[in-house]
Amino acid sequence: MGGQGDWDKASWRKSSRSGDDDVTGCVSIAVSALYGAVRDTKNPCRTTIVLPKVVLRGMLNEIKNGGFDLR
Repeated sequence: MGGQGDWDKASWRKSSRSGDDDVTGCVSIAVSALYGAVRDTKNPCRTTIVLPKVVLRGMLNEIKNGGFDLR
């Protein structure tokens, strides 16, 4: 898969903090050798955001460290 590859065939992972239903707001991610993709778990047919893998890793680390918390 390239930057705009066929992400429909990717192996998507949902956040472990997400509930069992797809009603709560959550995202899923998939990765290839060079890219990572993010999509809305409850509406996967909508836009998929594709980022270089290193950028996605940095964003996920920032989220884990509270860098995007609104409080």
